[in-house]
Amino acid sequence: VLALEAAKAKGLEVKYELATPEAAPKDVGFAVPMLKLPSGQSMSQTCAILSVLGDKFGLKGTSDEEHIKCQQAVLDLDDMFLEAEHKKWNDNHDRADKWFAVLEKKLENTKFLVSDEPTVADFHAVFAFAWVDACYDGDYAKFPKLTQYLKDLDEYEPVKNMKNSGVTLIPKRYLKK
Repeated sequence: VLALEAAKAKGLEVKYELATPEAAPKDVGFAVPMLKLPSGQSMSQTCAILSVLGDKFGLKGTSDEEHIKCQQAVLDLDDMFLEAEHKKWNDNHDRADKWFAVLEKKLENTKFLVSDEPTVADFHAVFAFAWVDACYDGDYAKFPKLTQYLKDLDEYEPVKNMKNSGVTLIPKRYLKK
């Protein structure tokens, strides 16, 4: 949804509707997210969807180098989300810090992970850090660029609107009380 809302924010014409998982074609998958393209073709898997939407709406950067950085960041964040979800960092904060250092380095010269404009990698960061914040018993406070980046990301209008909309990023059972 964030990639579609970001495309709208860029002034592009974007139409979409949210559907229930039960409405998904059974030959595509069984879990959200899923996407039905204007051609009628459906697809699933977050990283694949972000790649297609990033290409379609120019949300992967402006150069070949940025496109590669974007894809790498999406996959790094996907690894981070999985490790956080499975609480692999709770007994190994050094592992979490290695990931946070990777992101800190990516943010050395840009406001967002790929460039000074948000990309689909940043939208995946919103999802990944919802899991980090819910499942990791440590923090990332010693990474100032990452901390500032997450604040800036929360102020990006499509992210702010999504977070204020009540859309659930992760199952409620994972949320910290």
